Amino acid sequence: MSTLYLIPTLANASDIARDLAVILGLAAAVATIFRALRLETIPGFLIAGVIASPNLTGLVKNADSVDQISDLAVTLLMFGIGLHMDLTSLKRGFTNIVLAGVASCALSTLVFWAILLAIGIKAPNALALAMALALSSTAVFVRIVTARKEIRTMHARVGLGINIVQDLYSVVILAIVPPIATWAGAEAHAALAQSTAEVSPVFDLLRRGLIALGGGAIIILVGRFILPRLLALVTKLGSGELLLVVSGAIALGAGLATQAVGLSAEMGAFLAGFLLAATPFRYQLSGQIAPLRDLLMAVFFTTVGLAIDPAVFVTHWWIIVLGVLAVVAIKTLSIGASAWAAGMHAPAALLTAVYLANTGEFSLIALGAFEDANVLTNTQAGVGIAIVILSLIISPLLAAPAHVQGRRLSRIRSAPWTTGSTLADHTPEPHQTPSDHDDSQPKPRHIIVAGFGPVGRALAERLERLKIPLTVIELNPKTVQRQTHIGRRTIYGDVTNPEVLESAGVHHADAIIITIPDQEVAMRACQVVRSIAPHIFIAVRTGFLSQAMHARHLGADHVIVEELATAQAMENEVLAKLRERSIAPDAAV
Repeated sequence: MSTLYLIPTLANASDIARDLAVILGLAAAVATIFRALRLETIPGFLIAGVIASPNLTGLVKNADSVDQISDLAVTLLMFGIGLHMDLTSLKRGFTNIVLAGVASCALSTLVFWAILLAIGIKAPNALALAMALALSSTAVFVRIVTARKEIRTMHARVGLGINIVQDLYSVVILAIVPPIATWAGAEAHAALAQSTAEVSPVFDLLRRGLIALGGGAIIILVGRFILPRLLALVTKLGSGELLLVVSGAIALGAGLATQAVGLSAEMGAFLAGFLLAATPFRYQLSGQIAPLRDLLMAVFFTTVGLAIDPAVFVTHWWIIVLGVLAVVAIKTLSIGASAWAAGMHAPAALLTAVYLANTGEFSLIALGAFEDANVLTNTQAGVGIAIVILSLIISPLLAAPAHVQGRRLSRIRSAPWTTGSTLADHTPEPHQTPSDHDDSQPKPRHIIVAGFGPVGRALAERLERLKIPLTVIELNPKTVQRQTHIGRRTIYGDVTNPEVLESAGVHHADAIIITIPDQEVAMRACQVVRSIAPHIFIAVRTGFLSQAMHARHLGADHVIVEELATAQAMENEVLAKLRERSIAPDAAV
């Protein structure tokens, strides 16, 4: 292919820009309406795509013009999921949570598969749909527990763990799309394979699988030793922009490498993120990529909506309604039963199940992958996407009724074979709301120190002498490494990065002390901290008195003005020296 062929003409570039502007504008408008109605934005993006599709208004003539942007969005999403794969965060009850996640995924998939087979759908098509519907939305789950102030409850922690297992399951699904596609086309190609005496499809599949596994293992080994050292070298240059560029190149490069050995690009991006999750750069990377990823994901979901034929909703509306009811019921039962069997009390297990009784963003990615591989027909994929949209809309509405029903299950404790399970601890009593339960627990004192220069170091030492737990946020990798080595909890990152702040524990910290000398960054930090943690105490240093009022306006509770502090310190020290001179023997004449 000629390189010039890859360069779009001016007219094509204009069409892409117009379509992208329409997609972003309509997505923003519909998502704003959804947020005003306290609904999730993801179904809003999907509906925006339906509105703009060639099958309805025709505002976007050809979705192919933005397909590459959608593919990039999925790649960055998988990279971000890999960065969040911190399995050590689920230390307490880890085994039970993983078992609950695996059991619920397997149970949901098998039940969906059996039902779809019973209504006449072919086995590979039914399996593809079943696996896609078994996934839940992490974004919706986190927003539900955050909005209801339940983030520290047991059902939220277990639900997040099950979400992590489902994320891993989605990686497996994307990896086995080619084998399922081969299975789906096996009947059509069986006679041709026999007549031409070709290699057995099973043998060919085994050969490709071994190549993929071997290539993937080599990529992991190489990445394990090279990627952390590469990022350490980049951070020494002190450029946040360069770190973002390099991480993007790593995600895309890993995708190309896994494609070369027969795996998907998404798998490569996930592996790259997972390898970097063990490095101190994970939070900074995740926060830097998040805005770009979110923008591209809006394009992705809207593009998915472009492919939906509204006629599918009209023609198969009863199938879609029954599908949504089946998804909610089956996932509630399978996740709830698995969580209860793993050691949760029945009320908490029910809340976990209801919060996850939807389909999610990875369901859409899986449906798209299977449709592209010709495993699913356009109609099957369209019905699946419609079920995803409706389940995401109604899922948050089920949270309040779930609490009412949970109280009725208060007499049902955890499974008898899980006596003493850690998942049964700290479960809200039936007469308590989770937020009441959280507020009744005394919070440990915890201080965040942003910046570890002379001021930050002095504060940290003073807080440690007072035995107050603290976390340090610092951008100097050598300092991070040194302080971590001596046992001080230190996170690499920019204090204006929400991901870094959340990893430092800003939501349950008593205070954050911003000691960095860069005034512009300090002001932005005040604003960001106050927006995500409204009740935390913020102390910040400023260089001049004129900046103090601005810092208070942005959310600071206490401001130390360096010129005033210097004046006071100079006054005290000079007066002390003068008093010393006035009483010295050689001064008395």
